Amino acid sequence: MSIPSPAPTFDRRDPPTPERVWCAAPAWQHTPVLDLDALVDRWGHVVVASAHPDDETLGVGALLAALADRAVTITVLVATAGERSHDLADPGERVLLAERRRGELERALALLAPQARLVHLHHPDTGLDSRIDELTTEIGEHLGAGTLLLAPWVHDGHGDHDALGRAAQLAGARHQVAVAHYLVWLWHWSTPSQVAWDHVVAAETPPGAVRRKRAALECFPSQTTAWGGDMDGSGPTPVVDAQSLARARRLVEALLDPAGVLPRLPSFSLTRRNETRAAVFDEMYADGPDAWRVHGSFYEARRRDLVLSMLGRAHYSRGLEVGCADGHLTAALVQRVSDLRAVDVSPVAVEHARTAAPGAHVTVGAAPAAIPGGPFDLVVLSEVGYFLTPTELLATLAKAQSALSAEGELVLCHWQHPTTDVPLDGALVHQQAQDAWGGPPQVQYRDPDVRIDIWTCAASVASREGRNTAQSGDDRGDPSRA
Repeated sequence: MSIPSPAPTFDRRDPPTPERVWCAAPAWQHTPVLDLDALVDRWGHVVVASAHPDDETLGVGALLAALADRAVTITVLVATAGERSHDLADPGERVLLAERRRGELERALALLAPQARLVHLHHPDTGLDSRIDELTTEIGEHLGAGTLLLAPWVHDGHGDHDALGRAAQLAGARHQVAVAHYLVWLWHWSTPSQVAWDHVVAAETPPGAVRRKRAALECFPSQTTAWGGDMDGSGPTPVVDAQSLARARRLVEALLDPAGVLPRLPSFSLTRRNETRAAVFDEMYADGPDAWRVHGSFYEARRRDLVLSMLGRAHYSRGLEVGCADGHLTAALVQRVSDLRAVDVSPVAVEHARTAAPGAHVTVGAAPAAIPGGPFDLVVLSEVGYFLTPTELLATLAKAQSALSAEGELVLCHWQHPTTDVPLDGALVHQQAQDAWGGPPQVQYRDPDVRIDIWTCAASVASREGRNTAQSGDDRGDPSRA
């Protein structure tokens, strides 16, 4: 299906589509991934049109940071100062809000793309629909050969966003410049079934760019807190609420790339990427089965024992380990799971895992595609999440969660120190998992080295054994005997 045209009228205070619904959309698994290097080779100048200060950060902040790191020339055009984001009756307060929002954007861009050129177009907030001709001309003044124009989608749902998107399309057509669109409010009112996924390209960026976006989001307190003289929470509700921030934290930024006469955004071959990854991991085992230096490591033995000790059941009927490597944890899990399935992208690692855990059913395959159907009482992702790209992680989490039985457990365990030469790090993996699940884990352990999170709908161990109620004559249930 395609996005409704025009977008429906909505109130931002209406309940939004939860972020966990967007994270679980099956389409992420098949969405083309933007090839940043090819984009830079094709377009050395990127113009970002923003209706209000913060739209660019919410929609493509991490992409801006990644492009800045590749020395792309960036121009940010801001149509309004966003002075009507809150219902302020006093014109003087609207002037103060406009000044504040301009300053917030300057601080955010200093984090995202310090060399970017910032241009304010000084149009009235909520008035862009009547200024499309002027906007088209103004945008065109910044376009030229080798320019890519990014703008809000024409059906984002906010009048200013939609108008600016239409002006960008007109300017792009007039100057023969490629135009792609980002989304802000569509995530609020729409649903995955309404999105034209065949026109979506996923923008994946390095962890550093993601972190800079998250820091930039903190530069907009006028939108993320209540507007008031001392920002004490006594004024109107925040424009960018918790759900909006969860959407902005998503590790994947989405661009809509409508088909046209100009070249479309370049994308990766996902099959080729998996083949390359498998070869890299295979090579690690050239010197033997202990590629990760597990044997003889107290850290590795402790991490394994921590995972096992945190599991909510003594025994499971059916379990799945995603990214089993050479079977270090698999060999322990098979003692607790009657039917244990394990999968890894490396054929060499799978052979070692089969030797280490002969009781498990171990197969070669890349997540998320290789994740079998459930139901599983237990799904474990240990030290694997940061080797997945953002879209792979979203799809893997969605498939893992959907494969869980009603009271199954999803276990994530990851190294907490910085990572290098891999798509993500442990902290980003666990934050994305929390947003994808829709809340914090029910069980958690964290120290400077390792973090273990478990999501489940099952009752606690004590509850299942009836130990959480006071029992006559039992010291544990009788306060008078404490």
